[in-house]
Amino acid sequence: MKQDKKKQMKQKNNPAQILKDKKDKLDWQNFNFLENLLVFCTVPGRSVPKESGVHFRITLDSENQAICILFEIDRRNDPLIRNQALKRPDYMSLYLDSNSCICTIIEMKGKNHNSLENGIEQILKLKEILQNEISNHLPSKLKIKYQGILLTPYNSQIPFKKIAELASNGFIILPIQYDHKAELYPYVSKSNKITDKYNHQEITESMALLIEDIFTKTALSKRIEDECYSRNFVIEKDRKGIYINYLLPDATNYITLLSNTKFTEINIDENEYNEKIKNELEALNLINRLVIKFLNRQISEPNN
Repeated sequence: MKQDKKKQMKQKNNPAQILKDKKDKLDWQNFNFLENLLVFCTVPGRSVPKESGVHFRITLDSENQAICILFEIDRRNDPLIRNQALKRPDYMSLYLDSNSCICTIIEMKGKNHNSLENGIEQILKLKEILQNEISNHLPSKLKIKYQGILLTPYNSQIPFKKIAELASNGFIILPIQYDHKAELYPYVSKSNKITDKYNHQEITESMALLIEDIFTKTALSKRIEDECYSRNFVIEKDRKGIYINYLLPDATNYITLLSNTKFTEINIDENEYNEKIKNELEALNLINRLVIKFLNRQISEPNN
């Protein structure tokens, strides 16, 4: 009986099976806003289909030691911003290198002037939500630069007056007009200026860092109930912080990422990926900015 229970628990906590069974549907019963964003909304490959006559990609420049994660916000019948009365933009990118942490909110619109003004409001609404969520759930030491991109076809009626008003208050929304597939990497990897103009570039994709592959492809839709879970996770309505498991490339080991307003903890067994993960986080200055502590599950968990 005890062995059967142990077998059932092992099957329940099988990270490879959890990832295989993962559904593309947000889970508000078990995850908060940021967790749903990180677990279900990433766009591997950073390329999006055409909408309102425009589309784009973000090709990571091979010359930079960086990660860039694209998130789909307006998920049609399963949107991240659930209140139908609130405006919501299409996408958001998060660019990280050793010096920068830039969140760029991207809205795709057609040529209609009123629609473009609504696009500005959609960008501003997500910015407000993100600022509140991040201040409640991630280390306060992390500083993020927010900006927006309004992607439209040529000959669209850009609301320049509204964009200038926002710029005078320190928030830049860059209007980009392009009829083909725009390359947005140069405009999500730096702080934009209102005077910037779109210049189309063909960029050779670099090999993504291991941590970018992990963050974009292997977030688990269920939490593994191990010793770390028992010690750190509390089920409550207004729970603070994030708690997510990620499968490692060997399809056996996994890491636990948990964070609050003071620090971030990465819980991981000794395996071939440890040093690579630590080195990449160090190179991106994330150990400092996210106040990361590493714990070894083999040490922190008792033997059963």
